[in-house]
Amino acid sequence: MRFSRSPFAAALLIGGAALTLSACGSEKAPAAPTPDSKTAATTTDAAPAKAPATAAPAKAGAPDLSAYVGKYPFDKVDGVAFGDHPLVKAGIAATVTDARVRTAITATAGPSAPIEMIDGKVASWACQQHKCGEHQWTVLVDPATGATDVCYVNDPAMTNESRWFLAGGKEEKRKGDCAAEKN
Repeated sequence: MRFSRSPFAAALLIGGAALTLSACGSEKAPAAPTPDSKTAATTTDAAPAKAPATAAPAKAGAPDLSAYVGKYPFDKVDGVAFGDHPLVKAGIAATVTDARVRTAITATAGPSAPIEMIDGKVASWACQQHKCGEHQWTVLVDPATGATDVCYVNDPAMTNESRWFLAGGKEEKRKGDCAAEKN
């Protein structure tokens, strides 16, 4: 297994087959893709609209989120891993309303790609070990406001679609996954 770096993309070579990991399945990897011919979004109407979910600014002494760019989520900056950063923790807690999904994102160990800046947001992609194709997530955090968007996939429960928890309080389903795109 080998990863190579490019803007929030990594090539995973397994038995001669290449798998490209990129933010939320798009070639350009936007922070929050808008619906187009490749990514059709459907808003879930079940939940009422609520106030925008944003996290409070980082506590004094916490590193600037931009310091994580180029590092892996488990790498520590000033003794703090990306997932343990107060802004990231607060953003995930405020945005991901499904407790089961929130636990999966914060507690499941597995492979990850280097953290990148995508459209002004710090983006981290990870997946469950031995199940990357079917269980993966991307966390995008605005370092200035803490606004957090999270893409989550858990196949086979979700066939060829991803579940997006957006900072504005909306939840959407979009075609494709959060990170894997076969070449």
